[in-house]
Amino acid sequence: MLFKRVLFYKILIYSFFITLPAQPDPKYRPFDWVTYRASGPINAISEGYTFVYIGTNEGGIYRYHLFSNEFNDPITKAQGLKSNTVTGIHFDRNTGIIWVAVPGHLQYTYTREGDWRDVKFSELGLHKTDVIRRIGSSENYVWAQANSIYVKVDRSSGVLAGLYPFPDELNIQWSSGPYRDQHDLKEIINNYTVMAGWMLSGDRFIDQYGRYLDITTGLKGFHGDIWVGSSDGTFFQAKTTMETFFPSSFGIRGVDVGALHYQKPDLWIGSADYSVGRGVTRLDPSTLQVDHFDFDVTVNMNPTDIFSILDLDDELWIGGNNVVLLYDKDDNYWRTLGIDRGIPEGNINSIAGDTTFVWVGSSQGLRQINRKSRIEEVMGIESLFFNHPVNALHLNEFGLWIGTRTGIYLYDPKNPQVVNGNSIGISYLDFPLSQVTAIQEDNGALYIAANIGIVKFDLREHVWELVISAIQYKAHQVRAMSMGRNHCFIGTKMGFFRINLKTGLIREYNYPFIGNINSMILMGNTLWLGASEGLIRFKWKKDL
Repeated sequence: MLFKRVLFYKILIYSFFITLPAQPDPKYRPFDWVTYRASGPINAISEGYTFVYIGTNEGGIYRYHLFSNEFNDPITKAQGLKSNTVTGIHFDRNTGIIWVAVPGHLQYTYTREGDWRDVKFSELGLHKTDVIRRIGSSENYVWAQANSIYVKVDRSSGVLAGLYPFPDELNIQWSSGPYRDQHDLKEIINNYTVMAGWMLSGDRFIDQYGRYLDITTGLKGFHGDIWVGSSDGTFFQAKTTMETFFPSSFGIRGVDVGALHYQKPDLWIGSADYSVGRGVTRLDPSTLQVDHFDFDVTVNMNPTDIFSILDLDDELWIGGNNVVLLYDKDDNYWRTLGIDRGIPEGNINSIAGDTTFVWVGSSQGLRQINRKSRIEEVMGIESLFFNHPVNALHLNEFGLWIGTRTGIYLYDPKNPQVVNGNSIGISYLDFPLSQVTAIQEDNGALYIAANIGIVKFDLREHVWELVISAIQYKAHQVRAMSMGRNHCFIGTKMGFFRINLKTGLIREYNYPFIGNINSMILMGNTLWLGASEGLIRFKWKKDL
């Protein structure tokens, strides 16, 4: 008997350790890393003490504050979720534990932020392809409704307590699941109105542009609140006393962020997959307030993947595929410049400009566009870059720096000619430059990502030197780069690196929730990443 008791406790302790939190590193607080993604359809809603927890199909768990009536940072894979696809969610008001269903897993947390524990479907008698659509709790257990069965688990440990065709308890408090004409909700939806130019038509919302959105889930709250989710992620709140829905939204357009550009106070965000991205997002990083410019409702804005963004004070130039989207900020007006205007074919990888011209570099060449006429003005050097990928452009007092697979070139618009960039000044490089993919200027120096590593050109002394060998970041191709405070941030297809230029200290970040890096913006103590997994905010000073 004693042996069995000891064995039981060993198994219990072992089970505890194998379900330790899946956050990046114990030294991080839950929201030192935050991932912002398009939500997709809202699948489930649960009301807690402070937040309404919203399970989304693409963006993890959105959190809507009950008292300030605003969205806070979401919970995603960056906080330990196994997936950003949340099919069911429940806040157990008796224990304060949040339960979440994601593909193949039932997860729960005591802190309601991080420290997620994981129970695999196989441990619950479910197949990995089963889907839990609704979660609830009784006085002693947590219940999960799967495809054709109800799962009963211990409310504090997630240990399986039974499988049933129907629950054997009556007093189960369920959070919301898929909307299927539930009588109480349907009556509310049929009798309430919607503000901000929206309308209700049967089981659908109609937005101010005439787009139809399906009602996907709904929940009656504990204090006279009604919460309803829709197929595009718009979240609706109503009070039984006012019988009026108010729409709100959160997050960005898209999941794969192809380009970022920061011009105080706006962070502009473009998706690399327009079929999901739907448009361009303008975000205020301090308040997280967003404005969306959607392709399907914005006049003169062609749908396109987005690869580069340039802010020229009164204008925004956005590089897509075979097109440039131009936004006049003063007149709030968009237009699309295409091949007929001289925009080069292919993906527009980089854009640079001044008061007279904008230079557009694509996977198939380089063009110069007159800002006033919006038409190409011939430079005479176009043939040098014909069918030649231009990966990076940077404009300074020297002229236009052009990064390509064959090297770095300098074009002087005042005296039109092209020279090999590293022929200027004194070079201490052992090998010629090629495969130039990123250019950044910082503190009187130009930093260039090339085949041999990160090369520095001192703009005052005109000296070339290698400051970071490619070996230091495992010779990955550099997709983005940012400089600041003697640190170089290097984005690759497998996360990113932070290298101290003074000490040589290297830190690699390749957590699965990061993915491929497409763009980087450093704002003081915060690093913003445009990645294949979304828009990521990282408080990088935690690692110093």
